[in-house]
Amino acid sequence: MSLLGEQVKAAGVVGCGGAGFPTHVKVGARAEYVIANGAECEPLLRVDQQLMIARADEVIAGLELMGEAVGASRLIIALKKKYQGAIDALRTEIARLHSRVELSLLGGYYPAGDEQVLVYDVTGRLVPEGGIPLDVGVVVDNVGTLINLYQASRGVPVTHRFLTVTGEVKNPVTLSVPVGAFVEDVIAAAGGTTVDEYEILDGGPIMGAFTSGYVSKKTTGLIVLPRDHKQVLYKQRSIEIDIKRAAWACDQCRACTDMCPRYLLGHRIEPHIIMRLVGQQRADAIPPEDLAKAYLCCQCGLCGMFACPTTISPDKVIAALVGAMKEKGVARTLLSDKFDPHPIREGRKIPVSRISRRIDVLRYDRDAPLKSEPLAVNRVRIPLHQNVGVPCQPMVKIGDRVEEGMMIGRPPEGSLGAPIHASISGVVEHIFDDSIFIRA
Repeated sequence: MSLLGEQVKAAGVVGCGGAGFPTHVKVGARAEYVIANGAECEPLLRVDQQLMIARADEVIAGLELMGEAVGASRLIIALKKKYQGAIDALRTEIARLHSRVELSLLGGYYPAGDEQVLVYDVTGRLVPEGGIPLDVGVVVDNVGTLINLYQASRGVPVTHRFLTVTGEVKNPVTLSVPVGAFVEDVIAAAGGTTVDEYEILDGGPIMGAFTSGYVSKKTTGLIVLPRDHKQVLYKQRSIEIDIKRAAWACDQCRACTDMCPRYLLGHRIEPHIIMRLVGQQRADAIPPEDLAKAYLCCQCGLCGMFACPTTISPDKVIAALVGAMKEKGVARTLLSDKFDPHPIREGRKIPVSRISRRIDVLRYDRDAPLKSEPLAVNRVRIPLHQNVGVPCQPMVKIGDRVEEGMMIGRPPEGSLGAPIHASISGVVEHIFDDSIFIRA
């Protein structure tokens, strides 16, 4: 492993876009392109565009380091053309640093930040079905990940996470939060909630999951929504109801398929067919080739939250099906690079404003200014599993005194994972099965 790879691994750098893939693995790859993903897929979130303004030099430095490591000939920052402040800041720094970094300006469509959509729109290359960007010579990293990579090259581990707090809060804000900070403490930093009954989404309003716990390295935002909000009710609806609706109400209009971003790239996923099969027979009776197509779903939610006129939820049904297949060890058997994008793909790109209106979050589309000072907290509960791969094993015991930046957990030798570090200085009060609690 290269020096940079060792530094990135020791610092615990993982993907900041939500997936949490250990970045040191990408550092060891070979690729022609490195794309910094600043498209910020979800509505309401502001973190990536604000980082590209406030820390443009570190984004560029991290991109250059990654490009050098993988031998890339093209270094590109992909962001939406409406992010004028970020565009100006990046162009200024590129000129000042005489950098070879380029900008690729995208439309305001959803899901522009999906890796495979991004790769095609920036490079014209199609990621194979069931494949990853590296299959076509591309490495994609979130802009926040590249900042952390740059910091890792200077010996600084990942202890904080930039995120946006918005929705039903008094003062929407983007800030740096210690990893493991309690959600209630972060919400308080935004002035508290404006409603008494609410739910909190970790991530964006479309793909985010409910939380009442604590921040991880993968947390891109905290969205507070009223408990009776349509998006909350959609996410809380049981999978049993969704499967019954697939049988009762799906009329095979195929709108879910016609607007699916992976289908529009030419992949053979057809959500309407999966819904028909799930609704009409047992999942274990579905033909293997149709099961394999379910693995192609990127869980963007467009099919259920926008395309389907009755919100039958193909995305949730497919997620449940894929989960069941993984439990049974059903392999990803479908892999093809012989396909072409749909001829009217451009006309079917969905503006972020349209899906925001459909799921009733457009009213929360407000500025969330970036705070320069990190949030100070007196307690954290740091998850042992914050990445693709295996959880960390604790390196401390109850009663130990730790300092911010100290490694407190690491994955088993030879396994895929990333270490974790104390995000505040204090004493280890509890070690749970899934986390370490530290009080200042």
